Amino acid sequence: MLLSLFALLNSCGSLPSFARNQSIPYDCFAPGDVYNDTDGNLIQAHGGQISQYTYQENGETVTKYVWIGEDRKNGYYAEVNAYSSTDLYNWDFEGTILKRVPSMEAIDEDSYFNSLYSSLTLREREDLLKAIGPTSVIERPKLLYNAKNDNYVLWFHQDGYSSVNDYYRYGTGNAAVAVSDSIFGPYRFIASHRLNYVTDGFNANPNSLGEARDMNLFLDDDNQAYIVYTSENNKSLFISRLNEDYTDLAVPASLAKEGEDFTRIFPNAMREAPVLTKYDGRYYLMSSSTTGWMSNSARVYSSDTIFGKYVNDGNPCVGNGKMVTFDTQSTSIFKYGEQYIYLGDRWDSQDLRDSRYVFLPITFEDAKMQIRYYSKWNLKGERI
Repeated sequence: MLLSLFALLNSCGSLPSFARNQSIPYDCFAPGDVYNDTDGNLIQAHGGQISQYTYQENGETVTKYVWIGEDRKNGYYAEVNAYSSTDLYNWDFEGTILKRVPSMEAIDEDSYFNSLYSSLTLREREDLLKAIGPTSVIERPKLLYNAKNDNYVLWFHQDGYSSVNDYYRYGTGNAAVAVSDSIFGPYRFIASHRLNYVTDGFNANPNSLGEARDMNLFLDDDNQAYIVYTSENNKSLFISRLNEDYTDLAVPASLAKEGEDFTRIFPNAMREAPVLTKYDGRYYLMSSSTTGWMSNSARVYSSDTIFGKYVNDGNPCVGNGKMVTFDTQSTSIFKYGEQYIYLGDRWDSQDLRDSRYVFLPITFEDAKMQIRYYSKWNLKGERI
């Protein structure tokens, strides 16, 4: 998604964003502008998620917003960064919470990787290198706190070259999971999964059952967690129930029943970048079409139950730029009080590091999600 006319410098406050530092805080959102952290460095949290968490910090209990996402400073091969904020405008860098393993030797020779993976067998180390090694794809990281185990569970789209497709970077098509006792890691990779699939009737990719690519997580009001993902070669969307630990499917894929353990939404619709949210008891699933890095028209499906019949609500965007989702692709929907906020990536395929972020307010009118573009806006309700 190349930067377009929406990428104007709409800086908040008195100074342009490239001059911002810790002493000059942001006081509003300027979609598509350069966005630095409180140290003055470009925020690297693409394809990510923002949620509010309560956790321990320096011996005290704090409640903050946490933003995790892809670190693209080295281009295509990403790691996962984390940031924290109290106001949603200004973000402190908390570190790289999931690192790719550079080599087999690093597991023994590097103290960071040794502390996480020294007990692995040779076969397990080989699997680790395939999953998060130097040529692995790590995308769309999402995070949940698991109250049962008092730990944090990180899921992401894990991909890479396979024995069948040793020339294709997306030949694996898995969803991977890592865990940590601390919200800011380090996270220890534990598994890479294929997920639910259908074998009865139409399947857009029957030779690659259970693949998972763009993905997201959703925690319902009853603390039941779900993984939302695109499958069947990006042609169908799935929602699958997770187990109590949030680390795998609730029921093995071979035994799972459609409508009880998972649902498949609008097969062959060619959707990706899914985001699931809930408003007034109704579920809303937003996604993009499949045009690579280029922006396209968003679509929302909604249902009264999570595994129920979803209806096509159409494009949630309103006004100029709606046909390209204001030059963004969906990655997260979160709440600030009663305000729902959309976070999208404005991808720059020529310089992924400089891909921009777009925050926009969401409203619900006649049970339909709506997103309008503002060059500047704040949480006080002021719009420009």
